[in-house]
Amino acid sequence: SQLWNHNQFWEMMGPGESKMPGALESALVENFGSVSDFKSAFSAAGAGQFGSGWCWLVKNADGSLAVTKTENGVNPLCFGQTALLGCDVWEHSYYIDFRNKRPVYLSNFLDNLVNWENVAGRM
Repeated sequence: SQLWNHNQFWEMMGPGESKMPGALESALVENFGSVSDFKSAFSAAGAGQFGSGWCWLVKNADGSLAVTKTENGVNPLCFGQTALLGCDVWEHSYYIDFRNKRPVYLSNFLDNLVNWENVAGRM
């Protein structure tokens, strides 16, 4: 599953800041209250993952969106969820640039690296 996680991770990122499509923005507002609240929940999940793992924006079977986290190489497919966005929070992903500042890494990921069109396309 770790191969799958990383293949998706590379596709979920882009070469620079990307504009969030309106349908995705509306879905985030509907499910989290605001885009800012989604980003806070996503960052909290990633920062709160003890040890190695991932944080995810997922689509549940009922169509609702949720933020989850998984340990090690586990991914949302194991729980019948569709992965819309995932962030690798294994130390190897951020330590050289961010040292032990995982929350800063997550903010940078959300604000500068996510390909929001790719995320929207997974809905």
